[in-house]
This record gives sequence, C-alpha cells and structure tokens, in this order.
Amino acid sequence: MHPHRRRSRLTGRLAAVTTSLTIALAGALVAPSTAAAADAEPALPEFAFSGRVIDKAEMDYNPTNEFIFPSIFHAGEHLADPLGEWYLYYAPHDSPGGISLLYADSLDGPWTEYAENPLIDNEWPPHYDRVSHVSSPDAVWDDATGQVLLYFHGENSTTRWASSADGVTFDDSGVAVTNADGGPGTTETSYARVFPHPDPDSAYRWGMFYMQNRTDNIRRIKMAESVDGKSWDVRAEPVVVPDAATGQNVSGGNLLTWEGQHYLAYHGSSGVTYARAIDPTVTEIGPQRVLHRSSGVGDDVGRVAAPEVVTEGEDTYLFYESGDRLGATIAYATRVEPTPPDPDPLREQCSGAASDEFDGAVLDGALWDVVNPGGARHEVADGALTVPTYGTGVAGAPFPVQAVPDGPWEVTTEVDVDPRERYQQAGLILHTAGDTYAKLDYGFGSNGLRFSYIWRQDGAERNASIDTPPVPAGTGTTVWLRLTSDGTNVLAAASTDGREFATIGRPVPLAELAPTGVGVSALRGATAAPEIEATFDWFRWTPTAQESAACDAPDDTWDATAVYDDGATVAYDGATWEALWWSSGDVPGASVHGPWAEQGAASGCGTAWTASAVHHSGDVVVHAGHEWSAAWWTRGQEPGASPWGPWQDEGECA
Repeated sequence: MHPHRRRSRLTGRLAAVTTSLTIALAGALVAPSTAAAADAEPALPEFAFSGRVIDKAEMDYNPTNEFIFPSIFHAGEHLADPLGEWYLYYAPHDSPGGISLLYADSLDGPWTEYAENPLIDNEWPPHYDRVSHVSSPDAVWDDATGQVLLYFHGENSTTRWASSADGVTFDDSGVAVTNADGGPGTTETSYARVFPHPDPDSAYRWGMFYMQNRTDNIRRIKMAESVDGKSWDVRAEPVVVPDAATGQNVSGGNLLTWEGQHYLAYHGSSGVTYARAIDPTVTEIGPQRVLHRSSGVGDDVGRVAAPEVVTEGEDTYLFYESGDRLGATIAYATRVEPTPPDPDPLREQCSGAASDEFDGAVLDGALWDVVNPGGARHEVADGALTVPTYGTGVAGAPFPVQAVPDGPWEVTTEVDVDPRERYQQAGLILHTAGDTYAKLDYGFGSNGLRFSYIWRQDGAERNASIDTPPVPAGTGTTVWLRLTSDGTNVLAAASTDGREFATIGRPVPLAELAPTGVGVSALRGATAAPEIEATFDWFRWTPTAQESAACDAPDDTWDATAVYDDGATVAYDGATWEALWWSSGDVPGASVHGPWAEQGAASGCGTAWTASAVHHSGDVVVHAGHEWSAAWWTRGQEPGASPWGPWQDEGECA
C-alpha cells in the first residue's frame, strides 16, 4: 500500500521532512511542552527535560524517600567561601521533613549532598518546639543585613524565616505568616516563595506568594508584603484561585521575570505548571497559560510542581518538583528554542498507507477488523464513519480496529460528538481484551466535558484527575485526538482547534498493555444516558520516513506523452522511478526489464530491494528483514528466491 499524498495542498517540498514519523515523534516525545500563546501575548520560555537532580537511592539523608520544593541560591555571588557556586535547598515533605542542601559549581551539576543534612530539622529550641515536619525551603539574599533569609513551613499552619551568614548554619528564626494572618477559615499557610518586590514604588522591600488552604479544602495562592522580610502584611484576597484546568488546588507560586514582563508561576492539581502575566503592583493578573508539563517519556513523568526559574548567562533553567505527589524528586529542564509549528498537524498533506478517509460505502476490509461485530451499527457514508454510543462497555461494544504496528507510530482522528450527559464518550482505543485497553475520549464526566486517557489492565483501572482534564472553555463538538508511540510508551494528546495538541494524562506502557488493535469507539456504558452519534471524519497515520519520502517524490508525475532521457526521475503509483535509458510512453513498473527502475526506500539498514532496480557486484540491499549483497550484476531476481542466485544473505538487518 502507498502513503496518502494530497499534492494539491502542498507548497514546495514541505512534506519531505515535516510530516515523517521520525520528525513527528521527536516533537511529540521530547520537544518542550509549552502551550503556544495568543498572538497578543509575549512568548513564555520553552523548556525541555534535562534530567533528575536527585537520585533518591544515593541520598544519605532520606527519611521518607521523597523530596520537594527546590530553591536555587547563587552562593558564589553573595558568600565569601561557599561550598559551591550554587546552593539548592530542598526538603522531604512528610514527617520529619528537614531543610537540606545540595551544592554545585554549575547549574547543570553534578550536585553534591551536604554531609550534615538537615540544616534545619523539626525541633529547634528556643525558636520552636517539636513540629511534625519542616519543609518547602526558599532562600533569598538580604543586602540590608548581609545574610541569607530562608523561609520554610512547620507545621502547615505556619511559615517561618531563618537567617544565616553562610547559608549553611542558621542561628535565628521567627514566624513570618500564620493561619491567623490569612483570615477566618484559613487552615494552611505554607509553600512560600519570597522575592524583591516587583514594584519599585512600593513601600515594601519584599513580596511573598504562599499557599492558603481553607475549610473548603481548596488551596489558593495569597500574597504578603514586608519591609524587613520578617514581619509580613497579607493581602485580603488571593491572587490566584484554582479553576477547571488546574483542578482543586494551586500552589508553589513564584515570581518569574522574562524579557521585562513579570509572571506569577505556579502549579495545579493537574500536575502542570502555569504562568500568568502580572503588573509590578500584582493587582492586574493576566490569563492562565501553560509554562511546562512533563512529556511522559522516560524519567520525565508525573507532576511539574513548585517551579523555580534561574538564568545564568545565556542559559535559563527550570528546577521543579517531579513525579507523584508523595514520591517526588527534584528535576530540571533547560530552555530551548521555540519549537516551530507543525506545518501539517492533521496529516492532510501526507499520511501513512493505512490511513482512511472513509470515502467508500463500507469499512475497507483490508484495513479494518471489527471487535464484537455482533450488533455493530456503524455506517460509512458521505466521507465519514458514524458510530453510535453503544449502551455497554468495551467488553460488549462493537468497534473497528486496525493492527498495531511495530516500532514507533502515531495516529490521529477528527471526531464530531456532542456529549451532554455522563458517560457519553467517543475517541480512540488501544484494544487488547474487554478488560484490558487504553482509551482516549472526549466525553461528559461528573464535572462536565473532559478529555480522558484511561488505562485498564486486567480489570484494574488507572483513572486520576491528571488523566481526565477538563476541556478548554468554548470547546465545540469537533475535536482532534492523537495517540503516539515511541515503541515503549503510548502518549495521548488532544486539540480543540486542529493546530495545537496538548498532552492528556500519563503514558501507557506498550509492553504491559500489549494491544493488538487501535481504532475508534463510542460508548455510554450501561447507563440511562441517551444514545448519540459520533462522526469520525478520517483516521490518519503519521507517515514513516519512507512514506514521507514517497509523498515528496518529484513533482514530475509520469506523463505518457513526455520524453525522458536516462537519469530522469518521475513519480508514479506512490513510488519514485529513474529512467535507465530514453523512454516515452513506457509505464513505470509495467515490466521489471523496462526502462524504469523503482528507487528502493531508505532505512537505517540500507536501501530496500526492488525488482526493477539494477544492482552490480558488491551492492547491498535490504529485503525481508535481511541484508543481501550482490555477487554479480542482477535485475529482477529476488534475494533468497534461489540459493544459486546472485544474492548472498548477510544476516538480519541490525
């Protein structure tokens, strides 16, 4: 089968490099995940995962096997004889906590654990009696006193300060902010970040963002201000409250200044770090934008929380709390150049061979099988596949699937569905069995319209808030859904505009799921929700490198009336052909001994054998997964067809 090429929509040779699976996967799996801003908004920095700062197995002080809230301090700029150019303060969260220190001469590491950690523990008389834990350190330099001021909480009801001349030995401490300062109903006052006040005309020298919890158990970000960094005045109203995108809580507020614009950076229960533009007085708060999220690949998984952005010279770094909430570690990302937009996000210009535009009257049996075919009521008409939301689960619902390819792959679909009641849903499915599958859906949940990426393995379901984010406000009935596999994990993404895709949920391990089919489904479960229809406009595979090359074959489509000299190349029947001698009217591929030689597709092992190509002694080709070398001139003789033929088997393609 040949890739689908829509030459009338191409501009120049665009598809050659931009729509191949290799390029698409590189973008999907390792590219930075910053959401594009509206044209009127300045661009936020984009970051790509660089690694973990802490290997928990190697830490000497590790009471709870989790570390949170990195704070970077430029020790070499302020201290006379520091342990390293940079200090990184951090802490376990759970009891007993303990404010701890790493140091390094470069922000890229390596980082060394301070041998006498913790610097501050959960009992420090006479400053405070024993508390259950101390955590969330944040360090700043106070020019007025020539000291390090370090902020931390213990208990969750109290944010404290401590002072030190060398950033290691802290000899004084006091209370900065407590629940009483937040007003009635405040139950937590913690996770503070302190910074020089962004308003040069303010009477205050310092600003603070901290997390406030209330009796409604919804966490907000509040602001406090101080002249000396020790006594603080708290503003009455929060500066950020959670919304449908963040989930129930926001926390880890920090001041980010980028290209002259101030931002309030923070994370939500969604596991995503956001930023809002603010004015210097922090009274005008801009719209919420995504600053960074994990890619879901390798070690870059889980939450991106408690953001700390640091610039040194030409390099900008994002340090953050990475991983599950109660098993976090410290990771960092490095600023990269903005990712250019995908010029063919919906694979309209070039798509893989098994793509289906649903142009027929029935499903193409060469492409599709139907799971649970009894009772199937899908229809193919008017260039679309329509599937009803069956009143059952995956175990009983009919749905069409294609075979799951080996190696990296990516598939995208456009679906129009209008879910208005709980359990109505439609989308992409990776199917193994009735109780083992992964589904990417647009549907209606208990909190309204959601995207969801749910993995069920042998009946056990992974389904948390991070896997079921709400859709953006204003989302219509048409959305675009995508599954991307690097051969190890399968990631999900969704788009509401057909241009930009956002990651949905956590990756699903391919080997564990072991799916045999990937396709589309529409369900409502065994519920009272009414049946509605989901219309899939197309189902497209991102082309492989070879398929993309075929799409970008010469613009000279073979012409029966043209005259071609030897060496001329033409496009015909999805392949590229080279004239071996003068030709006119000879159809490429009509004869393996004719004037046209099909150019074999290139791979990591070499060039694929084709029957019409001419090969000389010593030429190496790839065929049936093996490399073959030609012993003499040959054309039209298939490698392996005869043990006495011209081809010698050199073994499997490595």
